[in-house]
Amino acid sequence: MTFVFPYRRGRDDFDIQQSIRFIRMSFPEAHIVTVGDKVATIDNIPCPQLNNIRGSDVTNKMLTFARERGGSFIYMNDDFYITPKLRADIPIHIGEFELNPRHPSHYREAMFNTIEFLKYYERPLWNFETHSPVLMDSDKLLEIFELIEWQRYNHFIKSIYLNMNLPELIRKGDNVKLAKDNIPKAEELLRTYGCFSTSDSFLTTRGRSWIKNLFWIPEA
Repeated sequence: MTFVFPYRRGRDDFDIQQSIRFIRMSFPEAHIVTVGDKVATIDNIPCPQLNNIRGSDVTNKMLTFARERGGSFIYMNDDFYITPKLRADIPIHIGEFELNPRHPSHYREAMFNTIEFLKYYERPLWNFETHSPVLMDSDKLLEIFELIEWQRYNHFIKSIYLNMNLPELIRKGDNVKLAKDNIPKAEELLRTYGCFSTSDSFLTTRGRSWIKNLFWIPEA
């Protein structure tokens, strides 16, 4: 099992170091790769930042992995935390895409472009932007993004990939990203989905301490 992080370092490596620790607790034999910035002791594929378009930089890193290594892998972000209950092969969606004027402009742009692309190819419009890991296949990923001007336009790589290659099983659930350091909710998400995702607001002193000192997996 290979876990791949498209990684651009922020203020420190806390999130990714702890995310990697959770992987190692949950799947001791996992192979972990960062694409972009390197993390000590972790396999790395160098990949300079492409541009300031968020979706394009991430896609560039994932396509770099697909071209250079290939095979199936689990797409991660540095703020994803997982347990052995994770089912990356059964992705979580939150219903169909709906444009929302309250979203930031870059998010609305990515959603609009993703919807237009999926409509053109008459594919479903499930919103898989739930901040959860998903299983991908390198060959399928490369094939899809040959169809897209991904370098120029913001987009959602996960929702494009999954709707174009809809798995046999999908499930409706929650966006597992937590805006506050709500530790009981984080434990609930770990029990329910085997994953949750942090935000800057979660990483208070209390939130960081809970993550750093968690050496047990919440039971179902």
